[in-house]
Amino acid sequence: MEFEKAALVVCITLFFVIGINALIYLSVTRGNVTGSIELFRRASERVRDPWKAEDDNLQELSCLVAELQKNESKVRTSSNSHEVERNED
Repeated sequence: MEFEKAALVVCITLFFVIGINALIYLSVTRGNVTGSIELFRRASERVRDPWKAEDDNLQELSCLVAELQKNESKVRTSSNSHEVERNED
């Protein structure tokens, strides 16, 4: 069982190494140096923070919910003041 797990880890590692080397080879042979640099820059940013896009979307959602709750409380406050005015009449 341990040998199978070790073999799986080695195979996955080799797959990633060969894939990265293939990408490097293709970017060098095509001559598009700026494109390959941009590709590696984006890949390194993604490795540093793999959930950045999701975090940004959640932050935006949080701000929108807070804004909706603030507006809802204003609506409730204004409707409560109208009810008080009606009761006073």
